[in-house]
Amino acid sequence: MEKKISLSAIAIFILLFIVSSSINLIAQKGSPAIDFSGYKTLKVKPSEADPSVKNWDSAHIVFYNKAIKNNKVLLWLTGTGGSTDHFPQSFFKTSLDQGYRIIALSFMSTPGVSQVCKGDYLSQNVDCAAEFRRKRIYGDNTFLPIPDQYQDAIIPRLTKLLQYLSKNDKEGVWSQYLDQKTGKPVWSKIAIAGQSQGGGMAEFIAQHESVARILSFSGGWDYSDSKTRKIAGWYSQKLMTPSQNVFATYHVKEVAAAELAEICKTLHIPAENVFALDQPIGQQPNKAAHGNPYHVEGIKNPVYQSIWIKMLGSGL
Repeated sequence: MEKKISLSAIAIFILLFIVSSSINLIAQKGSPAIDFSGYKTLKVKPSEADPSVKNWDSAHIVFYNKAIKNNKVLLWLTGTGGSTDHFPQSFFKTSLDQGYRIIALSFMSTPGVSQVCKGDYLSQNVDCAAEFRRKRIYGDNTFLPIPDQYQDAIIPRLTKLLQYLSKNDKEGVWSQYLDQKTGKPVWSKIAIAGQSQGGGMAEFIAQHESVARILSFSGGWDYSDSKTRKIAGWYSQKLMTPSQNVFATYHVKEVAAAELAEICKTLHIPAENVFALDQPIGQQPNKAAHGNPYHVEGIKNPVYQSIWIKMLGSGL
């Protein structure tokens, strides 16, 4: 019996690994094109903001309403395999309507945590997921299994972009998002939204920074044991961000629904801030998503716009 359970758990883990990249890319493509012409749009390659960048140089994308000067930034972090070439348009438009300005950050989204922290390697290092995320977010630790350099990490890239915008887009008044003494982001004016891997990054950052808001859409399910699917230990760390400002969704029919529900409880996200989605799939899923099609519904399906609005609150 124990052998059968282990094999079943491994099979599910492999399934999650195979479909994660494809379905997260589908989530970014979203609905038919929405007109963003009423907003100022900027595209900045990471290497323009930081010449030391050599890899993953697709452009950061910025949207904002020029008539609003002191609103919050919504930082968007994609899922595994995603990029700024595609983004969830309906969600972005809703965020702009709520008063936010948006930074869709270009960062290395492959490999994902589940592609590295698995099997024997995870058994030998149960803290693999936390070390992975620390490297990809802050870039200040040693974690050899992924090629990310310091300049590739999420927060260094965000900081360099804000510095670049402060100098090159004066009407955006971007200096307000940087602490002029420390040079670090002013997290109280920055909300973070992410899908899958990006949602997990948002949750990890919430444990280390007091940000304005966190919106995790089916945020990554990290394990300390891939055979038993025991969730990673880092989820038990205390949030620096006030828990009432942390929000999460998952679909009750997605493959890792049980783990995502457990993660929300372990992170002490208030029950009223966790949305267990249950509506039918909004569009016919792409063949690549058949293994876990519900995984992208929270960020992709406009039927959940009222939930997006609750999660976002006001960006003003």
